[in-house]
Amino acid sequence: MLRRFTMVLREIWLASGEPGGIYRPERHYMRGPGPKWRAKYGHLYPKSQTATASAPAKLRAHHA
Repeated sequence: MLRRFTMVLREIWLASGEPGGIYRPERHYMRGPGPKWRAKYGHLYPKSQTATASAPAKLRAHHA
């Protein structure tokens, strides 16, 4: 009886369309270093300006 039950569960799982053996990188996506990393290593990397903030200054320097 247990064997039949596990076979039915397996069939339901396979029919659900959720393949278990496929790697899905979006499930493991990290947005970047967290606060603990920044507290430990943040002083090693200078804060950079965003491209949009420095673009007008660069354009003004070229036109002068």
